[in-house]
Amino acid sequence: MLKKIIKELERFKKRTFCSGKKYKQLEELQYKLDNLPYEIYDKIINGGLCVQIPRIKSADETLDKILQDKCSLSRFGDGEFGLMFGSRIHYQNRCGELARRLKEVIASENPNLLIGLPPCFASLDNYVPPVINFWRKWMSKKRERVYSYLDMNRVYYNAFFTRVYMLLNKTDELYKNCGDYFEKIKKVWADRDVVICEGEGTRFGMFNDLLDGAKSISRILCPARSAFDKYGEILSAFNDISRDKLVLTAIGPTATVLAYDLCNTGYQAIDIGLLDVDYEWFLRKEVELGAPLEFKYVDSGKKGRKIHQLQDPEYKRQIIGTIK
Repeated sequence: MLKKIIKELERFKKRTFCSGKKYKQLEELQYKLDNLPYEIYDKIINGGLCVQIPRIKSADETLDKILQDKCSLSRFGDGEFGLMFGSRIHYQNRCGELARRLKEVIASENPNLLIGLPPCFASLDNYVPPVINFWRKWMSKKRERVYSYLDMNRVYYNAFFTRVYMLLNKTDELYKNCGDYFEKIKKVWADRDVVICEGEGTRFGMFNDLLDGAKSISRILCPARSAFDKYGEILSAFNDISRDKLVLTAIGPTATVLAYDLCNTGYQAIDIGLLDVDYEWFLRKEVELGAPLEFKYVDSGKKGRKIHQLQDPEYKRQIIGTIK
């Protein structure tokens, strides 16, 4: 990565008049970048510098844990942390109670609940440039606050276990690995009765074979935006649902809390996020980040957020509850 930065600096220097204060500042920056790896190495080895990085399992390790122990999972990303810090995101208003609940979830010690973090605290080499730029900037601003909620002695799991395709550099190896991974993740719900708690317009698993192995599929539809405003109704919708059923939640940050609450009452509940959307992009070999999908809500722009009506009879039969 330093080599790339240095190369860009060289190009910029060629377009800059080779004298004056700005040129000298560029030269000084280049010298600093050239020497930076050695200075950091010296500080770590000889100066006792401690670089703290959360221990986060890979997507495959996270999936293996879920398959082996039938764990639940709550995921945290930039949106969840932003809400914890008092911000708002596009599909969830600022909410003090949600912030409090998210802080409760991330500190959970329930052995049946995995806490997922974004694997973006260290190397970002495998991601596409926009993703690298986003997380580098985000970590620069938010790392210290995020760390205040983490236990560096704890093992965390991978929040991106649902996003194994679109965020990464597209290679033949990635396509093969993703094909194997998506086949493997289908084992989570194979021969099981599944309840999907999703935002209106999410339509998880429709129009592809992602859920083909499930024994049965039921759906509880929730508001596409600010679902936590209806959280009491969402949670109550599970009063008459058997704890033998697998729950997949796809309602933004509300899913993080819901998976936690359901796990605490005996369900296996997985905050499944954008898995279905990522699978659709993989099947189409899509390379545009946030590309819209017909009939499915994608929170990436006006086209993706426009929800088309769906009259599919199978989909309608699966709906067992709607929360407005």
